[in-house]
Amino acid sequence: MKFVSFLFFICLISCQDSNKQDVEVNIEQNSQTLVSQADIGNLKYIEFLPDIKVKKQISGWEKYSELDRIVEDVKAANLSFFKGNSEIVNALCEELKSTIPESMNTPQIFSRVVALETKIFKLENFINQSNPKKELVLGAVEEFLIAFSNFNLQMNKKIEKESQNIQKPN
Repeated sequence: MKFVSFLFFICLISCQDSNKQDVEVNIEQNSQTLVSQADIGNLKYIEFLPDIKVKKQISGWEKYSELDRIVEDVKAANLSFFKGNSEIVNALCEELKSTIPESMNTPQIFSRVVALETKIFKLENFINQSNPKKELVLGAVEEFLIAFSNFNLQMNKKIEKESQNIQKPN
C-alpha cells in the first residue's frame, strides 16, 4: 500500500512539472507571435523616407543606420530588440542624441529624436509586460513608426529649407 501511494505521489509531481513547462512555452510563443507582419502592415500612417541629400549628410551616422535596421525589423514584426534589452535600448537612445551629425544638429531635429526616444521607451515597456495586450503593443508600434517617419520628415525639411535660395529685395 505504501508503494502504491508513493507511485501516486511521484506521478503527481511529474505531471505538475510538465504543466508548468507547457505554460512557460505557451507564454513564450504568445509573446513572439503577439503581432504579425500583416498587423503591422495594416497600420495607417504616412511613411517619410530620408531624401538623397539627407542620406549623404547622415551617411556616417552609425546610430541612425542601427535605428533604421530596428525599424525594418519592427515592420517585419520582429520585436526582439525591445525584449529584455533595456540597457541596450537606453544606450541606443543616448548615443543617437549625442552623435547627431553637426550638419543636422538643430533644436528641431533634436526634439524629434527626443520624441522618438519616448516612443521607443513606450514600445519597450509594453513589450516587456508579463502579459502584453496586442492592441497596446500595436498602438505603441504605430506611434514608434510615426515618430521615426516624422524624424525623417524633419531632416528632409531642414535640407529643403537650406537649399532654398531666396533673394530679398533691396
